[in-house]
Amino acid sequence: MTNQTTLQLTERDAAMLAGDMGPATQMAMRILVTMAGVYGAERLLDIESAHIDGCLYHGYSGLEFAERLAGGGGRVAVPTTLNVGAMDLLHPEVFRGTAQVGQWATRMMRAYEAMGCRPTFTCAPYQALHRPPLGAQIAWAESNAIVFANSVLGARTNRYGDFIDICCAITGRAPDVGLHRAENRAGQLLFRLHDIPERLLGEDVLFPVLGYWLGARTGTKIPVIQGLRPDTTEDQLKALGAAAASSGGVALFHAAGVTPEAPTLDAAFQGRAPEAIIDVSLDDLRATLGVLSTVPDGPIDVVALGSPHFSLDEFARLLPLIEQYPPRPEVEFIVCTHRLALAALQQRGWLARLRAAGAQVIVDTCVVVTPIVRARDGVLMTNSGKFAHYSPGNIGLQVVYGSLEECVRSGAAGVVWRDGSLWAGEQGGEGAGEQGGRGAGEQRGRGAGESGPYSVVQSETGSELATRHPPLATRSLVSGHATGPALVLDAPLSLWGGLEPTTGDIIDQRHPQWGANVTGKVLVMPVGKGSSSASSILLEAARLGKAPAAILLAEPDAILALGSAVAREMYGVAPPVIVLAADTYARVGNGMNIIVTDGEVQLSEREY
Repeated sequence: MTNQTTLQLTERDAAMLAGDMGPATQMAMRILVTMAGVYGAERLLDIESAHIDGCLYHGYSGLEFAERLAGGGGRVAVPTTLNVGAMDLLHPEVFRGTAQVGQWATRMMRAYEAMGCRPTFTCAPYQALHRPPLGAQIAWAESNAIVFANSVLGARTNRYGDFIDICCAITGRAPDVGLHRAENRAGQLLFRLHDIPERLLGEDVLFPVLGYWLGARTGTKIPVIQGLRPDTTEDQLKALGAAAASSGGVALFHAAGVTPEAPTLDAAFQGRAPEAIIDVSLDDLRATLGVLSTVPDGPIDVVALGSPHFSLDEFARLLPLIEQYPPRPEVEFIVCTHRLALAALQQRGWLARLRAAGAQVIVDTCVVVTPIVRARDGVLMTNSGKFAHYSPGNIGLQVVYGSLEECVRSGAAGVVWRDGSLWAGEQGGEGAGEQGGRGAGEQRGRGAGESGPYSVVQSETGSELATRHPPLATRSLVSGHATGPALVLDAPLSLWGGLEPTTGDIIDQRHPQWGANVTGKVLVMPVGKGSSSASSILLEAARLGKAPAAILLAEPDAILALGSAVAREMYGVAPPVIVLAADTYARVGNGMNIIVTDGEVQLSEREY
């Protein structure tokens, strides 16, 4: 079964698709029409703004894409901001990669500027320049920006990936489907905070932990949180959403009595009953500390703050701490932020004080997207759930998670310092600060298997299957032909931070299939998660011949389909992306031979 939805185009849409407005606009509309089919949209809608994740260099394919659009006369039709790039253009000397990659990364950032995008170069545009109003229709990419815009601002965007973001910006259009529609924004799962200490509810350290726990159990559904304080801050919600969008595919959450579409619990669910009610205990959150930290407490080499980019309020909390507890000379202390914050720091005299205390302030980029950190191995400490999630795979550093004060004081000591009272409850506080180190391996393995509501049954012999089965019930997101052995993943995977496109290796050490290679395999997994850049990673893997032969999913994933569709647009080859029916997904066994033909999927008893 293939996509059957008929897309209704306006006269202007049709003119863009026909090339009347130039080759770049035609290419953008062609990709947008393809993706509208993936989403099952019947029409497109006008957008007010866009935020581009695709300006970050992941390989030469992304540069080729950007320069093809720019060279074809592409210009954005709506106000458009840019996510981080791979270079700090104001301080290029901090880049520690090769000169060639630096040149390509800079060209890529400039290509998007040439198309009329504003050079904000931040993952937090909502705190830097543009805050769309409640109900505004927008097309934003970058996982934390998406969840913040939807949840905290009440604007409306789907979970868009690299490439469709700029296509929406150029055409001024987006698929009228999903979270763009009010009826699809109702909460689905209720998470009730149970006996969380009042002090902890006000501490910043709680929110990445809660978000990370939440995302792993929510998948792509819409969670509603009951029990947050009404005075929960914007930065705390920012941290919660960023972590939830890293461990899961969360694009929207509601917090009862806190976020704009959830003045009450009933409003958050739009009068419907929740699909499930889950209580969140202090023990649940303590256990998540052991997932965020990948090594026991001990010596550290780097402190990294600012993912999402640090706000002025966060700098106001950091400054007195770092002046009181300056980092040791051998500990790198890096804070990532955006240009407007940097200018404000300069105006207030804070920048000089931060530098005098030993902090390096980076703009336009961040430590997990490009080589900035001096250390090539060792331990990075952070208060960011997103840094904690992506650092091991992206830059090869192990991580320890802690509060802002714990990070600063650990930098001063050169070893992890803990506030034992932070996670104290009825069990007392002395062990709480040590739990993230001692239980890291155990909790990491247990958490990986809890990433979603999917049961993956792997057959060692395939003996329950006939030699050749009738085609499985499917929905084709990107059609094509492929054959190869099945690589069945036990949990969702974010390709960015989870897959090395130059080798095809799975590099997310928290994933059950860490170390497996996807090249030439039929990749079978519940769904993607995490970063909007998964589409860029898939495109680069396809360019290098390291992509999976095909991708089979338990539920639709538009970002994976987008990477495949753009690979076909750019290079004429792409892995088919197919959604299997629920009653057939579990029949696929690891190593079984899979044959994909124009959206049909057949299983064979023969294994590779």
